[in-house]
Amino acid sequence: MQLKADWGLITTGAAVVLIILMVYRVEKKSSFNSRQIALVGALTALSAAGRAATGVGMLFLQPTMFLPLIVGYAMGARVGVFVGAMTPLISNFFMGQGPWTPFQMLAWGLIGCSGAMFRYILPGARPLYFSIISFAWGYLYGAIMDIWQWSAFMHPLTLQGYIVLWIAGFGFDSMRALGNLFFCGALGAQALKVLNYYQKKLHVEYIESLDSPASSDSRQ
Repeated sequence: MQLKADWGLITTGAAVVLIILMVYRVEKKSSFNSRQIALVGALTALSAAGRAATGVGMLFLQPTMFLPLIVGYAMGARVGVFVGAMTPLISNFFMGQGPWTPFQMLAWGLIGCSGAMFRYILPGARPLYFSIISFAWGYLYGAIMDIWQWSAFMHPLTLQGYIVLWIAGFGFDSMRALGNLFFCGALGAQALKVLNYYQKKLHVEYIESLDSPASSDSRQ
């Protein structure tokens, strides 16, 4: 008896492994301090709430999909990946958990990581560029999620089958991309200013007062 491979399970497991590796890669460099933890928690809650607010009937609209991108650009890959990956995990408690969740976490985490890569390539980018990248992620996100649907529901697995599935979802991907373009264009510039401000605040170091006893001893 020949056993057939469960490609849906295999690809879901691969997505879980990739998420773990991605989080480990960005986390092992340094740990979050208490102020960073509070900020990451607030950003994650905001992103998840914005996604859940659209409801199941408006999945093509992701009003906060641009946020991990800008977070990654302003605060680095660590924060961008965490905010991105945790957004679907938390919001799916309201929208519905399932085997698709790891792929969503992977896609959103990659959005945050791409923000950090974008800053490395083009520091000081104009807000228009973020809107363009957010627009592109509307299609890239759909392409990543199509991999899971293709592997789980289409047999045998063929390139033609994936292309047919991608074409079938092109309209929804386009609406998601246009939604990303609109929300990032409307809110992206202000979000970037706020995040840059808090990023500077998190790295403020207070020097010891010159009138402190320690300073007096050092002058003796």
